Amino acid sequence: MGMRKEGKLVDLVVGGPDMSGTSTQIKNMIDFFKKSGLTVRDLRGTEFDALFHAEMFSDINQEYSSISELPKEFKEYFLLKSYELLTGGKRNSDLMVASCIRNNVSTYVNPDSADVWIMEEPTKRGAGQVNRSIEQNRSEYNFPRDPVSEAITHSVYRVDEFFRFRKPLRDKNKIIVRSRSEESACYQIRNPEVFPEGISGDEYFNLPGHKIAFHYAPTNLFIVCGPNDWTEKEYLHLKSQRGQGRRFDDYEINAPFQVMVNNRYASDWVEELYAKGAFMHDGNIPDITRFNIYDSVDEINRQMEKKLSSVLELS
Repeated sequence: MGMRKEGKLVDLVVGGPDMSGTSTQIKNMIDFFKKSGLTVRDLRGTEFDALFHAEMFSDINQEYSSISELPKEFKEYFLLKSYELLTGGKRNSDLMVASCIRNNVSTYVNPDSADVWIMEEPTKRGAGQVNRSIEQNRSEYNFPRDPVSEAITHSVYRVDEFFRFRKPLRDKNKIIVRSRSEESACYQIRNPEVFPEGISGDEYFNLPGHKIAFHYAPTNLFIVCGPNDWTEKEYLHLKSQRGQGRRFDDYEINAPFQVMVNNRYASDWVEELYAKGAFMHDGNIPDITRFNIYDSVDEINRQMEKKLSSVLELS
C-alpha cells in the first residue's frame, strides 16, 4: 500500500440510519489507514479519551490510537494524572479540556501527532453527552421527545468540536473521519406526515453550530442505507438481526421514524440539504457515495477501501 500525497484535505463522514453499522465501518477504516502506513488517533469517547492524546502524555500515547489499546498499568497512570489535571493540577483546571489549540483554557493535543483523526457525532462529551444520555432517551426520564432541544444541543457540540479539533485539523490538511455529522438533519428536520413535531429547515440551518457545519462541510460523505422505499417491516427485520443484546433508544424503537430517516439518506434529500446549506452559509457540497445496507460487511469494506484509495490519492 502506498503513502498518501500531502496537501489534500479529507474530511470524510460515514452516515446512515440506525443499524447501518457505522462503528464497524469506522473500525475497518482504521485498519485500512494503519495498513497504508498512516498514524491514527481516535478522539471518540469522553473527555478522558480526548485528553489521552495530549502532548503531556506523549510518554505513553505514542504507540496507541486510543485508551482502549493501553496496557493496564499505563491506563492507571493516565487516569491518575488526568484526574489530577482536572481537579486542581494547574490554574483554571476546571476548564482544562483537550484541544488542538495552545491556549490558557485547554490541554494541548498536537495536530501533527497523527495523519488521521477519528471523531463521532454526537460526542460523548459536552453537549453531545446531553444528546446521548438525555435527548435520545427522554422516555427514561418520563419526558416526551423535544426535537428543537435536540437540534440546539447538536448545534452546541458542533461549535465545541469545531473550535477544539476540526478547525485546527482542517487547517493542517489532516484526514478527518467522522461517524455522522450535520447530515443527521435526517433525524431532526420536520416531516409533515411522520415527524410533524420536528424542527423546521430554516430553524435548523440558522442555529450557530449548523452555520459552522455547513460552511465547513465534509469533503466526502459515505452513506450506508436501505432503498428509498424501505418499509417498517424491513427495518424491524434488520433490527431483529443486528440488535441482539443492544438497548434501544427512543429513536431506534420508532419504526416509522427510522424508515423516514433511511428514506432521506437513500434519496436526494441529503444532496438538497447540502445544496441549501452551501447556498446559505457559503460552503461546499460533499462528494456523496452510497452503499447497500444489505451487503455483507466484507463487501461494504471492499467498496469503501476502493473509494478511500481514490479519495486519498494513495500511490
